[in-house]
Amino acid sequence: MKQAKIHFLGTGDAWHSEGRHHQAVLLRLAEGNVLVDAGSTVCLSLDHAGLGTAELDRIFITHLHGDHIAGWPFLLLRMVFQDERERPLTISGPPGTRETFESLARLCYSDSSLYEKIAFEILYEELPAGERRGVDGSGLLVDTFAMAHHATSIGYVFSSEGSRIGISGDTGWCPGLERLVGASDTLVLECTTVEEAGAKHLSLADFRAHQGFFEGKRTFLVHLGAGVDAALASEPLAGVEAASDGLVAVL
Repeated sequence: MKQAKIHFLGTGDAWHSEGRHHQAVLLRLAEGNVLVDAGSTVCLSLDHAGLGTAELDRIFITHLHGDHIAGWPFLLLRMVFQDERERPLTISGPPGTRETFESLARLCYSDSSLYEKIAFEILYEELPAGERRGVDGSGLLVDTFAMAHHATSIGYVFSSEGSRIGISGDTGWCPGLERLVGASDTLVLECTTVEEAGAKHLSLADFRAHQGFFEGKRTFLVHLGAGVDAALASEPLAGVEAASDGLVAVL
């Protein structure tokens, strides 16, 4: 059995607080390599990790904000001109994913030469919350949950050979997040501020207030704003860790 790994390519908030890269998390599973979110620095993050786009089997997007998707045009460029990708790529995300991704690529590269050279099929899958589905007949199962954010946001639980990995994307505390946490053994959750973050993001104070939800789970914090890492280090929470760019967690 292949051990599942979580490769934290980018763990920062929209402002790159404390020099962190934009959000991108690579799940290295028995069923393949799944990229969750593709912030603007994703190609740089892959380079730092010694990885290429050819190793990406699927992409899942939590929501359509720039710090989670702006790396797509550059991923596409690399797939076409450097890695010469030929096998299909499926991109799954909330409603509007196809239109947004196609418009973003055209905005950055309006000339047709790029699109004429694409030698692989790009497939889009727009997902509602509250569903379970298999991935390409591989045995990987994905559950979707409605998150609470400014844009329509989906949290995912990936079930792979006994591992259940929950990824929230951006969200405030909400019933969908509670269900996602309950369905997961390992969690990758946003934590944007130390104190109160409002209804659309999570703070370290939220994690302290809801400690009971995380008992017995391994929780990694991402989308980290200034001071979160230091605050957690000074007053730890059992089982909760601030992830860093380049961290590889073996499950």
